[in-house]
Amino acid sequence: MVLNMSKAGRPKAKVTKEKVVSVRMKPEDYAKVKQYAQSSNKTITQVMQEGITRLIDDEKRDQ
Repeated sequence: MVLNMSKAGRPKAKVTKEKVVSVRMKPEDYAKVKQYAQSSNKTITQVMQEGITRLIDDEKRDQ
């Protein structure tokens, strides 16, 4: 008898995020980002992604 068992773990995302970006920043800037992430209940990655999106969207609006 063969059982169809799915793999355990995180479900597959609809949009895969394959690119990794490493950023160097001053300790005080990192502390600000980390504090903001904690106070808004987000990850540092989420904060950085949202910041980039806002920056690009604002720039498009200003054109």
